[in-house]
Amino acid sequence: MSWLNMVWGWLPEFFNGFLVTLTLVGMCLPVAGAFGMGVVLMRLSNHALIWAPTYAVIEFLRNVPTFLLILVVYYGAPLLGSRLDGIYCGAIAIAVQHTAYLAEVFRGGVSAVPRTQWDAGRAIGLRPASVFFRVVLPQAVLKVVPAIGNQVVVLIKDTSLVAGIGVVDLTLSGKLVMERTAASYEVFIVVAAFYLVLTTLASAVFHWLELFSRKRN
Repeated sequence: MSWLNMVWGWLPEFFNGFLVTLTLVGMCLPVAGAFGMGVVLMRLSNHALIWAPTYAVIEFLRNVPTFLLILVVYYGAPLLGSRLDGIYCGAIAIAVQHTAYLAEVFRGGVSAVPRTQWDAGRAIGLRPASVFFRVVLPQAVLKVVPAIGNQVVVLIKDTSLVAGIGVVDLTLSGKLVMERTAASYEVFIVVAAFYLVLTTLASAVFHWLELFSRKRN
């Protein structure tokens, strides 16, 4: 079991990369969720000057490869006079793209909320924005918990792409260890195990939220 001894010896490297991956997830997920909720309101606007460009931007972001967006931010930031670290460039690109994904997920949930909920909110004197954020959106989120969970898992896996711009996350940590040990198969089995732990925990949390939302409904 010499490869196990090798993995144990390099465990600090894997763990440091894992912490960087967790940091990326922690940076991207709240931003994507919050902006997704805001963008969906623009997407559902009755004014063409608002919903049309919003729709165009969402479709563009959803259909462009994540790694390409990371490269655009990474190489484009210096042209704008900004010297962002690679981790921030990666976080910005991933958060922006997943904002578009989550906006469409939320839109599906909002569409599933009965129109009577909008009417009830207006009937008690709430403004349209208040009806949306206080009455409709909470119900919409509960309806799309499984889809949100799937998107969170995808976001976690997308963080591995920052290795392409030199961010020493879990994936690049594994690559560096592989180059020093020539144990490619064994190293990336360990890297996959780290990702599996993280995505399984995320899936378990959203599975629990899905059960909770069913009880609420």
